[in-house]
Amino acid sequence: MTSEDAQGGVRARPPRKNLMLSATIESAGTRVAVRIRNLSETGAMLDGTVLPDPGASLVLFRAEIQVAATVVWRQGGRCGVHFDNVAASVDEWVTGKRPPSFEGKLGQARVDAIQTAVRNGAVLPAEPVPAAAPVLVSGELDQRLSDEIVHVQRLIDTLGEALIEDPEMLKRHLRVLQNLDRASQILEHLGAVLGAPDRISAAEAIAMQDLRERLLRTPGL
Repeated sequence: MTSEDAQGGVRARPPRKNLMLSATIESAGTRVAVRIRNLSETGAMLDGTVLPDPGASLVLFRAEIQVAATVVWRQGGRCGVHFDNVAASVDEWVTGKRPPSFEGKLGQARVDAIQTAVRNGAVLPAEPVPAAAPVLVSGELDQRLSDEIVHVQRLIDTLGEALIEDPEMLKRHLRVLQNLDRASQILEHLGAVLGAPDRISAAEAIAMQDLRERLLRTPGL
């Protein structure tokens, strides 16, 4: 930050860390899986198949951590959100766990506060009982698998788009790029079938004949 920024009261943007973390958002009564692509203590960029519009409120969940946030922008399968408050450090978001605290103190300060309380005869609060892990039902897992397949398909599309911008790469590796595009199409169809309520009908509707025939072939063949 420059001296002019400091004099003008402009705060430096908190450092962001590029990563890939699974998480969940809840907005307008709908809960969907997302990935955190980059993160700071005040905001994040999310990647998902269904994302709220700019201005919408949501709650971002990852393991033990949750924070209310507002969507600032959305483009394609990504959106940027600003947290309503600092819920955790970046490292805590990565682990999904909050460090133990005592009277709001962490680390060595927590240990010192506990020792002082014991010497003063204070009764320490009981350790909280860990909450039971939520039961993952089959339908939720299927939807997450579908989301992951679509996510990989988008990664392949992004890679292919970057490669075809190089004329020399396009000339030398046309067959490879065609196979990359085909792989992306297959993943898109598989994600749609896995996420469909009627998978047989979804498979029958696949436009790629060879893929449709492989999926619907007689058992044992």
